[in-house]
Amino acid sequence: MPTKDLNAEREFFRRIAAALVEQHGWDRAVLIATAVRGYVYDRPEPGPYRDDAEKIYDRLGWEQAALLASWFRDSRNWPKPTRGRTS
Repeated sequence: MPTKDLNAEREFFRRIAAALVEQHGWDRAVLIATAVRGYVYDRPEPGPYRDDAEKIYDRLGWEQAALLASWFRDSRNWPKPTRGRTS
């Protein structure tokens, strides 16, 4: 895969993930991504994030949903911890 295409793909998932985080916060976005992963493996579980996950899965399709779920599992994408107080 050419570098330009790979960078565009990374940016695509970063934007989707950023939108999820902006709308739901990091923790809930991770839970939604985990629920999407359940659809990828054809084992959706009941829970409060199932509806959101199903909509995302239906919209992206199997491969793109799998890549989105893996984006959240990649520790390079996790928020950086803050040290000390900033008040």
